[in-house]
Amino acid sequence: MAIYRNKINKRQLEIRLQGLMLPENYDINLEQYPTDASSASSIIISAYLNGDILNKRVADLGCGYGVFAIGASLMGALESKGFDIDQEMIKLSVKNNEIAGASARFFNMDVSKIDETFDTVIMNPPFGSVIRGSDMKFLEKALEISKNIYSIHNARAYDFIRKFYTENAEIMDESFMSIEIPRIYKHHRHDRYKIDSVIFYVKN
Repeated sequence: MAIYRNKINKRQLEIRLQGLMLPENYDINLEQYPTDASSASSIIISAYLNGDILNKRVADLGCGYGVFAIGASLMGALESKGFDIDQEMIKLSVKNNEIAGASARFFNMDVSKIDETFDTVIMNPPFGSVIRGSDMKFLEKALEISKNIYSIHNARAYDFIRKFYTENAEIMDESFMSIEIPRIYKHHRHDRYKIDSVIFYVKN
């Protein structure tokens, strides 16, 4: 495996991503949860060290506040694009891009409409727990448009997601981590939550 080096290390990247603005409102029907800066930087650095960021075309499907697209841009992506169906998230991503001094671009559209290819997709798609199967169009589109995919999923869906990827691609790595989210929905009772998650790295 080739090892790539950049002026920004994981800690520096995490600090840059911590400076991004988080959304004020979230749509539970879209299962919107922000990926925290620590988790995002870990995944981006892993993709970078695998040679899937530097001078590559990178896409973030369901980009939210833009953390993956912006992080990829800061790590030297040739081109970094974020896609989200929520117009307000796109507006926030554009602001965050300016805050970070990155060069990512953002598009307000349904991911199923994407008709270009990328070297790498990094995404935190809906978990499919509110609307069953809502995660599938993200997985299917990622396989359609990219050779390398890094995706976050609820650990409870591990068997299902692993079966899907095994049948359609080659799983290169999988790891478990806790994604930390703030209290953002009415049913939340605590200031911070940790969601047990699994990150898949697959090659198409």
